Amino acid sequence: METHAEAVEQFAQHVRCADAAGVVGSLSGGLTLLRDSLYMRVRHEVESNLGADSMLLPVSKIKTEWATKKEIELYQVVESAEIADRRGYVSREDDWYLPWLARLRLAEAAAETKAAKRLEHYVSQTSSGRRLAFTNALAQVLPESTRAPLVLFRLVPLAVRLATAVAFRDHQGAGEDREHQRSHLPGIADCPRCHGEVLENGEQCLECGNPLWSYPWLVADG
Repeated sequence: METHAEAVEQFAQHVRCADAAGVVGSLSGGLTLLRDSLYMRVRHEVESNLGADSMLLPVSKIKTEWATKKEIELYQVVESAEIADRRGYVSREDDWYLPWLARLRLAEAAAETKAAKRLEHYVSQTSSGRRLAFTNALAQVLPESTRAPLVLFRLVPLAVRLATAVAFRDHQGAGEDREHQRSHLPGIADCPRCHGEVLENGEQCLECGNPLWSYPWLVADG
């Protein structure tokens, strides 16, 4: 298994920056928070607000959680790689970032044939096509996700891009991503605690759920 230290070392070989460990740590923390928050939104918050699926047994719930989080990670890896390439956070001389991030996020699972095919499929899609493919994949592993507010899935790719921008210290890019999120969910700015501001990766607003808003906020503008 590749360790975090090894991931930092590999990152430093490709990106010249004074704090490679800080960038990798920020990116990892941001993506972990988004993964866990999204799982919370499409599983637990759907159940608590719209009712639980009584057909799911405890054992299948554990398997479902792993399958769902794995799919989220695959999607996040491709979204982060796409924006890192587009904004020039990483060199285009080789395609190191996507497989590097896949190993960082998925460890041994990144080498599985099925995971590799899922990554290839996402890479082959446009941004909108990738988002649709992701929602369809989630519906396969977690049917409850189809009951989540649709705006959530417009916020997710922007949240991944924003987390990537924050990790690479691109404050302008992160601000643009947040403004795009506000265009989908204007109520973001109404939070009395964080006011919809960009937070550091790994930080979360206890009031609204920023960087990925909780159910009451997702439906407030509906």
